[in-house]
Amino acid sequence: MPDAPGAVPTDELTTLAMLQSDPAQVYARLRHTMPVARIAALGGRILFTKAEDVLRVKTDGEHFGSSDTTTPMQRAFGGHTLMRKDGCPHLRERAAMEPALTVDHVQMWQPAFAALTDRVLGSMAGQGVLDLLPALATPISAGYVKLVLGLGKVDDAQLFAWADALVTGAMNASFDPAVFKVSDQANAEMNACFDAMIERHRAAPDGSVLSAMANQPDPIPLSQIRTNMKICIGGAVIETRDALLSTLYGLLANPAQLQSCIATGTWDAAVEEGLRWVAPIQASPRIVKKSLIMRGVLIPEGETVMAVQASANHDEDIWAHPERFDIHRPALRNHSFGDGPHQCLGGNAYRLLAGDVVLPEVFARLPDMALMEEPEVRFHGFAFRGPTGLPVRVAQDKFPDRSASG
Repeated sequence: MPDAPGAVPTDELTTLAMLQSDPAQVYARLRHTMPVARIAALGGRILFTKAEDVLRVKTDGEHFGSSDTTTPMQRAFGGHTLMRKDGCPHLRERAAMEPALTVDHVQMWQPAFAALTDRVLGSMAGQGVLDLLPALATPISAGYVKLVLGLGKVDDAQLFAWADALVTGAMNASFDPAVFKVSDQANAEMNACFDAMIERHRAAPDGSVLSAMANQPDPIPLSQIRTNMKICIGGAVIETRDALLSTLYGLLANPAQLQSCIATGTWDAAVEEGLRWVAPIQASPRIVKKSLIMRGVLIPEGETVMAVQASANHDEDIWAHPERFDIHRPALRNHSFGDGPHQCLGGNAYRLLAGDVVLPEVFARLPDMALMEEPEVRFHGFAFRGPTGLPVRVAQDKFPDRSASG
């Protein structure tokens, strides 16, 4: 007779500060000592850190799901988003957005992405020493999201303020009214923006996500158009900024790999390695729909668990020396954009932006760009993660004007 399953072991060592500052070290320890663990500092939330388990949590629809109306996200986003739905309700709302984000469709945005990148690089001219976070990654991320979502001329700072209000509200586990007051105001502003843009997109469709949802033959309710646009804003604007910065840092910190990309044009390998090396969204929540045994422990029904894609991307059973940025790795699929029915719809658009436009254009125009020795580049964040800044030096006469050169 097999042994009875044990209880999920509790990790008392990990602190929230450790998860914010150096989660890779935490996850490496957990993968080796307790790959399924309750983290006391996270209120006893169960974390899965092995790649095999992360994939199962995201694809085993019998035992794991996303449907939940009790989280602070419900209030923070002004409704029940498709991220917290399963089955037909989730599929219908996802299908409303999907036509705008297919591999073939997103190609239409390449000229606009190129023009955006050209404008941003032009604004950097003559600075010599600059931080790529505010100078490059922030405006590229904001401009890209506004184009693909169909938001019109929203101010970049406003877009990031909305994203911050949504994310902070969604993490408001104590249901602090002061936090929700900020997200309520952001919701009112976003709803007004969406409603105005829907009228324009119905008059003149442009292929954006909002345009696709507004012009469906049988459109989903306005409430769901609004909440699902907020999911795109809350994730994409921060995720894109952080993923771009992580990849840029990985290349600049490894000049031989950068030169290989320049010589061969294999920027797609750099994009995938950047996503693997530092997952911009570190973990994804799921609800246990049906009790099961994994790795000899009982996972109880009703638990909220976290599938840690950041850890899965560093699983030593799959990647050698996972802590290293290495574009020459075998082409194995990373977990950063998720798996299963909730896989991120924006992956195709991000890969086009980063791999086909931003990275090749940045290093074509600024081939001598180099990291500053001080200050040291630091990463931060448990939910979203990326560099807190990326200071570089560029020769002030090396900003060629594309318009002048034809």
